[in-house]
Amino acid sequence: MTAVLIDCDPGIDDALALALAVASPELDVRAVTCVAGNRPVAVTATNARRLLDLFGRPDIPVYAGAARPLLYPQARTNLVHGEDGLGGVALGVDARQVVADHAADALAHLLLSPLGADLTIVAMGPLTNLALAEIRHPGLLARARSIHVMGGAAHCPGNVAPAAEFNFWADPAAAHVVMTAGARLEVFPLDVTGQAAMTPAWLAALAAQPTRSAQALAAMLAVYGEKDPLLHDACPVAALLRPQLFSGQAGRLEVDWRPGPDEGRSRLHQEGEVNAMLYTGLDTDGLLSLMAERLARLP
Repeated sequence: MTAVLIDCDPGIDDALALALAVASPELDVRAVTCVAGNRPVAVTATNARRLLDLFGRPDIPVYAGAARPLLYPQARTNLVHGEDGLGGVALGVDARQVVADHAADALAHLLLSPLGADLTIVAMGPLTNLALAEIRHPGLLARARSIHVMGGAAHCPGNVAPAAEFNFWADPAAAHVVMTAGARLEVFPLDVTGQAAMTPAWLAALAAQPTRSAQALAAMLAVYGEKDPLLHDACPVAALLRPQLFSGQAGRLEVDWRPGPDEGRSRLHQEGEVNAMLYTGLDTDGLLSLMAERLARLP
């Protein structure tokens, strides 16, 4: 069983990734940390808490983290997932509170514990929480077993700027800190997540399931699927379960962090010290089959 901490900004595709993680017995989700991204951090943390309750895992602690990027006074957010981040789908009244500790402190606590060397971090939002933890504890991220990152656009256009993917653009300085931390990085850019397309048949099969989790996710996807029918954030989770679904190449990944037209742009170089495995190929049918199998296990 793989011990996992998930750092996220729910977000509908984050919801599907969380569902995949908690429905998979191979993964031991120790904590969920939240960051400003798809929506402000107060919203993303509330969404994570409600989603875990929906999925039957109220035991997993949720921590709120960074409310803004490292170098900017305001969060960079979007409305792709609706004002509430979940397409307006009501998930009920909050049953519990977010843990008082800051997400970066929770991350540091786990990585500095005896569990640290066995902990995999899955980061599927802006990387501010990870960067804050690394800045406070230099060398911290290198303690992790690996860090799976959804972010970047290496050989394809961006989705928020011509050359930038949203997560890296939302806090490019944080992405730079993480890329240069000496950690074992596995990166899932738009090059690969752009292939993770949900089909009408897959969406219809999910909507036909009678469970409350499936019905809520199907209702969210009825909104999100029209704008961006891609399982972006499920990819770094799926790679922990079925690594054979993905292919790519190792190299030196850099992020342009300075303000300007290339801010948030990621570049993979073949010369210099390797710092990341960057995935560009996907067995889409295999991913959809895995998702369908695991989502059917949720209450």
